[in-house]
Parts: sequence; C-alpha cells; structure tokens
Amino acid sequence: MLILNENHPQREKLGRVTEVITPSEADHADIRALRLGILNLMPMMDETENDILQSIGHSVLQIEPIWIKIASREKSGKHTSIEHIKNFYVTMEEATKDKNLDGLIITGAPIELLDFEEVEYWEELKKIFDYTKDHIYLSMFLCWAAMAAAYHQYGIRKIKYPTKLAGVFKMKNIHGDNHYLTKGINPHLHLCNSRSTDIDQLKLKELIQQGKIIKLLESDEKPEALARQEVGITTFACPEFNAVYNLGHFEYHENTLHQEIERDKAKEIKYPIHNYYKDSETQEIPKISWKSERTIFYGNFLNLIYSLMNQKKIPHKQFKLST
Repeated sequence: MLILNENHPQREKLGRVTEVITPSEADHADIRALRLGILNLMPMMDETENDILQSIGHSVLQIEPIWIKIASREKSGKHTSIEHIKNFYVTMEEATKDKNLDGLIITGAPIELLDFEEVEYWEELKKIFDYTKDHIYLSMFLCWAAMAAAYHQYGIRKIKYPTKLAGVFKMKNIHGDNHYLTKGINPHLHLCNSRSTDIDQLKLKELIQQGKIIKLLESDEKPEALARQEVGITTFACPEFNAVYNLGHFEYHENTLHQEIERDKAKEIKYPIHNYYKDSETQEIPKISWKSERTIFYGNFLNLIYSLMNQKKIPHKQFKLST
C-alpha cells in the first residue's frame, strides 16, 4: 500500500496495480491485527493448519488466525486429538461473540461424493455462507467448500469426474495485474488439484458472461492431455470483492499431495496422477513450483481485506447462529 498526495503525478497509474491512499486516509487507518477466521473441515486438522499458516505467514500484516470448528459436528477432525481441538478451536458463534472477523477461509472436506444436502452440517454451513456476505470483508472458499458455496450462492451444481483428478496443472492468469487478487502472479503458473468432482463449468461460464462472476485462473491444459478430464476454471471471484473461490490448492506444501495419494492407495483408490512426480517409478516428490504464487495469492487476499477494513466497506453486525 502506498501513501501519496492526491496531486501526485503517478497516483492514477500506480492505483491500477496497488492500493494508493492519501495521507489523510493513512492517519485514520485501522492498524489493529487482522482477525482471520479459518473454518477447518479437514479430518487431519493440524496438517491443514500448517499449510494455511505457511501460506499467510509471509504477510507483513499482523494476522490473528481464529481456528473454527463446526458446532453441529460430533467429531470434528476424526484424525485430530480432542485435546488439540479443545485448546485451539471455537465455534463460529464463539469466534464472533466479542469481536468481529475481518476475513474467513473455509477449507475443503473429503466428502465430495455426497450430495450437499446429505452433509450432516449442511444447514449450519449455509448459515455461515449467508453470514459472510454481509458481515465479513472477504472470504475464501477452498476445494469442496468452493463447490458448496458456489452451489448455495449461485446454484452451480457439482459434477463427478470419471476418476479422481490429482497433480500439478498448468494455469493461465486471466487478468494479471488488472485484478486485485491476481496482480503480481505470472501469466502462466502451476496449481495443485486433488478432487473427484468439479462444478458445472458450462453454468460457471454462463454466469461469467452475465458479469455475476469474474474468472481468475483457468487451466492451460487441453482436455485430451488429461484423458478428456477437463480442469477448466479453478479460481473465480464475485464482482463485489467479498468472496473468492479456489478449487485448487495454493496452500499445499510439496508433500501434501503425496500424502493424499498414499492414503488413497491404502484405500485401493486408483486414478492417474498428472504432472506431479519427477519420476513415476521412484515417485520422487517435486520442488514446490507454486510457492511464489502461493505467497502472492494469499498476500493479495490479506491485503484486500486490510484495504476493505480501512474503507469500512461492510457494516459489521453481531453473529447469532440461531437466527
């Protein structure tokens, strides 16, 4: 963020690629720690915590992560100790009881093959989705949560792939520096994907043409190269800047996908693995080729929350889960 006088000759040009505020606005800026809620739906909650903390940890902003669990779920994180959950997790209602959240991340969950209405905590999750629209500056939905939010908010249905999609895929940055969330990211990049379903890409493109959704990242692969299993658009946002949806995984470290693949092998789940191992025989794990993009993407996300905080774009209200 830059502080420039209104008459600075480069103000307009720089304002296209970064946040520019006046000295007066800087004097009134809210520089408290950014309260980032993280609703963790993964069974191995501590592994996901590490991935997300690695993603947001490079920011120069003060970030206070608030770990959130589903209140109506009997066993949050079946592979995570009860003691860990008791020590570090709160419900959404508890997280917003005394202070508001500024941003929210909702993780994926290994329940892709269930219809959304079959998910035990679907009603609670819908209330949280609705809450984010009017009470949180910016939310990010990851993988299954992105599909669930897109279904609830836009009516985009989920499509089952013939086999699971896993690997690191080439992507195109559609808007480059012309969109707040993708500025600084290379025109072509790599992104981890690990999922058995996709959202209806035709419906998504229809909403993009109507201006209801902004496409951010799209696969640079031809479907034939993926055995006719298209990756398509993986990352998109709503025009109002209050939600970003990412079907892929910038937050993965170099070993996360390998661990998922090994767990699937143990369950005898078989699927092609594209562009991940350096050598399919030795299964040598590649270097994290998406690391710089991860830092920039999450940095842009946090910076946008901070900007909206200072502009006070959303009127905060107290959250009551029962309402």
